Amino acid sequence: MEKVDVINAVTSAPGLPASPFGATGSPSVAVPAGSHLVVETLSVQLDVTPAGSQLEALVNYICGGVNVTLFVPLTFAYAQSSNGYDFYVALQAVRLYVDPGTSISVTGYSPAGSTGTLFVTVSGYLV
Repeated sequence: MEKVDVINAVTSAPGLPASPFGATGSPSVAVPAGSHLVVETLSVQLDVTPAGSQLEALVNYICGGVNVTLFVPLTFAYAQSSNGYDFYVALQAVRLYVDPGTSISVTGYSPAGSTGTLFVTVSGYLV
């Protein structure tokens, strides 16, 4: 079976002068100055207390100098009885263009509870 050099295959493809990029942040991921970030996969994890509280997630970034906010549908993942938190997750295939030197972040909102730790993970490439 022949091995494929995925990194060089992606960066040397005609029309895609790209560098693969992946990072996790709490609650944001910084985009390097001098490069636009094209996000192809977005995942989030949020928690809320008390258990049973409703929770929603928003992803925020800047594209072309304009603030963009997107709703991300969440799925209940599990409850942690030791501290009373419910955990929610999402994984989305996307195409987001994030300006150089800015960040992409996740915020949470609960009408009756308090959000805890917020994680965002992005993968894609820099151009």
